[in-house]
This record gives sequence, structure tokens and C-alpha cells, in this order.
Amino acid sequence: MTMKSTLTVPMTLFAALAAGVLVHDRFGSTSLVQGAARTRTASIAMAEPAAPLNLPPVSAPVPATPEPDPPRRMTASQETNLVQDVAPTRTASIAMAEPAASASPAPVSAPVPATPEPRRRMTASQEASLDAWMIKTYFACWRPAAQPADATRYVARVRLKFKPDGSLLKPPKLVNPPSDPAQKSQAKSVLQAVKACDPLPMPAQYRSFYEQWKSKTILFDPQIAAR
Repeated sequence: MTMKSTLTVPMTLFAALAAGVLVHDRFGSTSLVQGAARTRTASIAMAEPAAPLNLPPVSAPVPATPEPDPPRRMTASQETNLVQDVAPTRTASIAMAEPAASASPAPVSAPVPATPEPRRRMTASQEASLDAWMIKTYFACWRPAAQPADATRYVARVRLKFKPDGSLLKPPKLVNPPSDPAQKSQAKSVLQAVKACDPLPMPAQYRSFYEQWKSKTILFDPQIAAR
């Protein structure tokens, strides 16, 4: 065979094989499509729900009613224990129910008033000096009345009450009015002297001792006044 014949045979053989493959593919594809259609139809048929079956109802079994047990009673020891357990609980409940006693506020002690300082008092010498000054002042205002030579000596006693400024709080009072009519003029002159010296010019050093000189009794002796 020549080179051309050799080439022609293989080409013819290749063409025949290609044609067979095409024919097989066509028929194979057709069979494949038909198989897929049948499979899809079967799947759809299986997907449809089956008609429900009407089954007779099954009645539940009725449980048997157990017979009640006879009531049990506690023993004497159990009752005693129960009472002992309940008593503390009841006591605690009552204690909790009772309102707590309100705390009594501490008594507020009243403020202690400040103790006033004791008043200053004159010494004995100061008081004697004040009495001497008061007699001298009143004698300066006194004009004793003339007395008969045989008349009994009359010393008038006059009670005086003063205000803090030295003026008279009340009218002077004659403690021993004379029984002898001849001495009445002397008693009158004493009361006139007290009124003439009112108000009494109390010295500054005695003003703070008012409690000691607010009431005084002055003796009006004519013999002392004559000196």
C-alpha cells in the first residue's frame, strides 16, 4: 500500500467511530431524560399526603381507686414533742407581735439658774460711820424747841424709810410720842427737821449698801444737838 492509502483507512475509521458516539449520545440522552421524568413523577406522587385513617378512639384505662388507709394516731411521746415544739414558736410569735417599748427620752434637766453673788455688806465701822453722818446731817436741819428747866429730858425716836436715791419712801414715824404736853413742841420740831433734810444727800460710798440703810431709826437728843 502506498502512503495515501495508509492515511485514508485511519481517517475512515475515525469518522465511523465519531458517528457511533453521536448516535449513542443521542439515544443515551433520550433515555436519561425519560428516566428523570419518571423519577420526578414518582417523587411528586410520594410527596402527596396520604388520606388519614379513621381509627377508633382508644379509651384510657381508668386507674383503680385505692382504698383509704385507716387514720393513724400519734403516740403519747409524739404529742408531747409536738407541744414542746409549738410552745417556743408561739412564744416567739407573741414576742414579735408585741410592739417594742418606746425609748423614753432622757429627761431634760432645767438650766440651773446662776447663783447671784452675795450682796456686799458694810463693815461695822462703815455702818457706825454712816449712822454718825446721818445724825449730824439731820441735826444740821433741826431747831430744838425751848424746854422748861424742870422738864424731863425727851429724846425722840423717829423711824425712817428711804428710797435708793435717799428720799423718803414714807412719812417719818415717831416711835415714842411724848406723854408730857410740854414736850409735844419738841416732837414737832424733830419731824420738821426730817422733812427739811428730804431728800437726804447720801454719800457715794454708801449708795451700794442700800439694803443696810433703806430703813433707819434716828435718835434726836437735844443735849447732843446743843454741843
